[in-house]
Amino acid sequence: MITMDQVRIFAKTLKTNEMTGLREYLQHLFLSVLYSQPASSHIYFKGGTAIHLIYHAPRFSEDLDFTVELPREEFTKAIDDTFGHLTKYERLAFKERRTTAGKRYMMSAYDLPGYPSTFINLDFSFREDVLQPEKSVITSDFPIAFTGFIWHLSKEELYAEKIRAIMTRKKGRDLYDLWYLSTLGVRPHAAMVQKKLDYYHMKADDSDAILSRCRDFSKADFVADLRPFVPVGEREKLVGFYDYVQTYLKEALGKREDKGI
Repeated sequence: MITMDQVRIFAKTLKTNEMTGLREYLQHLFLSVLYSQPASSHIYFKGGTAIHLIYHAPRFSEDLDFTVELPREEFTKAIDDTFGHLTKYERLAFKERRTTAGKRYMMSAYDLPGYPSTFINLDFSFREDVLQPEKSVITSDFPIAFTGFIWHLSKEELYAEKIRAIMTRKKGRDLYDLWYLSTLGVRPHAAMVQKKLDYYHMKADDSDAILSRCRDFSKADFVADLRPFVPVGEREKLVGFYDYVQTYLKEALGKREDKGI
């Protein structure tokens, strides 16, 4: 079981508060156990936490998101085995939550000395195929040993999913993640973006439409949404950073990988 002193050290290293440090530890722990399961090569990590842990974006995240390419029975066995193993390490509880599609669980950490209960949503989608699966190694500063590859969406596919997120909701973190992936040299791929938008019966018109949507994000909302998820020293810089992100994306979205976006 992790100790308060360890959490303090990790939080200081991560330049964040202790609760965020604790949540990151629990995310690492869950991933290490899940990806020790034989069936995990068909469970693909995605979303903001994947961008943070796989591609080292300096933004923390709350939830763990996955796309699953397994029959439901095999998935259920893998996740039940994962939950069973996790309770050997920490006092954790798992509760299935109602959702209109896929599977959602709440992972709760309780009775951790000195800390209130901590909750992490685990979201598993079965609705789409993964277009560019990849595998990576994660190293951890926490007392956790990863023994298997982390299977995940490529940064190009994560980028396409972030464009879809920007077109269908308003969260400043999506704008941030799109900016970060752009700094890695990722650019819009029209066919991949359209494939992601097909689920919502939307058309990927062009870069101007995406940029227009990006500009719909207000500075106040961008700052409010991101503030809890960036290192402490970066929080006061978010107001100015918003203008930089908008300018950067305007240039980056003009450099397309193929025609159509």
